[in-house]
Amino acid sequence: MENATLKPGQKVQFRLGDIHLPELTEVLNRMTEDTELQGHITLLSDAGDKQAAFAVVEVKGVLLPIIVPASAVILIKEATKESPELAKSPG
Repeated sequence: MENATLKPGQKVQFRLGDIHLPELTEVLNRMTEDTELQGHITLLSDAGDKQAAFAVVEVKGVLLPIIVPASAVILIKEATKESPELAKSPG
């Protein structure tokens, strides 16, 4: 995903294997039955010279924020009155 198009509040999805922080075992230990690997970006973080390299994502059912590389998230278009279906943007 192109980092320039990401911004806080957008809904994204990602793979467990792409989680940068916290440790995967900690994430798994804090998951609930309602866990979805989709969430909303709360913050974009730089890494050295690279702007918006990481996305901080709040995920329903995970009791702590998750940091993933911005390149690993997939933007999910929210359903609207005009377009009720959800559609993933091409990655």
